[in-house]
Amino acid sequence: MHNKQRLVFGYLALIPAVIVFAVFIVYPVFNTFYLSFCSYRTQTIRQGARFIGFANYVQMFGDDKMWTALKFTVLFTVISVVLESVLGMLCALIMNRQGKTRGLVCAMILIPWCIPTVVSGLMWNYIFAESYGVLNYLLQVMGLSSQPVRWLTDSRYAFLSILISDVWKTVPYMSLLMLSALKTVDSSYLEAAQIDGANKVQSFFKISMPCMKPIIIVAVMFRTIQSFRIYDLIRVLTNGGPQGKTTSLTIYTITQYTTYGNMGYGAALAVLTFIISMIIAVCFQDGVKSKLEV
Repeated sequence: MHNKQRLVFGYLALIPAVIVFAVFIVYPVFNTFYLSFCSYRTQTIRQGARFIGFANYVQMFGDDKMWTALKFTVLFTVISVVLESVLGMLCALIMNRQGKTRGLVCAMILIPWCIPTVVSGLMWNYIFAESYGVLNYLLQVMGLSSQPVRWLTDSRYAFLSILISDVWKTVPYMSLLMLSALKTVDSSYLEAAQIDGANKVQSFFKISMPCMKPIIIVAVMFRTIQSFRIYDLIRVLTNGGPQGKTTSLTIYTITQYTTYGNMGYGAALAVLTFIISMIIAVCFQDGVKSKLEV
């Protein structure tokens, strides 16, 4: 087969993948952008979409519930990513140590990541349950609480409950990424630092961390975008309650689609989530470039 024939065959082989990509990715994205400028509801779906310009976006920026969901999402994203990054690094350092029990330790750390998010949410729902939950039982047995704590129905504890569940689930994911970053550090640098009298802590912050920064930035970027779009865990635990205090931007967006049938406004919220995610990616990408240039 000549080179030209191989090239033609290669392009023909790509056609099915291009069709699938266009149908399931490109079309939904452009359709969402289009619907964000339209009035389109399930109650009047036969009338079709009616173009209304930026009316959905004007409504969005005047929507108090949207701002509440956005504030919760940003706060949750910042706290969860910081905790997961720090704990993930600690777990990566443990996994990077040599020893007979290394395989067992790695398996124990990675178990939460292997559990599907919905299953993990149901498990924590049982743990945090008010009347029959394991956590309330232990607190009462140890005399730390005289009454059951409403972990999922009290706004004072619901945020903490979601945060604990998410950190437990996602720290193994971050630990794998941090471990891959540790593996990129040249051991000769560490040996030279040890000869110069540097201890392990000094070697880590002065040598390992600078070498790992590009990979760490990418890992944090992925996790930040994922946290900002959190849906399934909150859906299982609190469903956005109590009184909308744990409603993320994604949950509020899907609620507009499914509960209120306002697909035009829901599309505008989806576009907002997309734009913020792109801004996050661009900011982190600039950080990676600056570190590589240095």
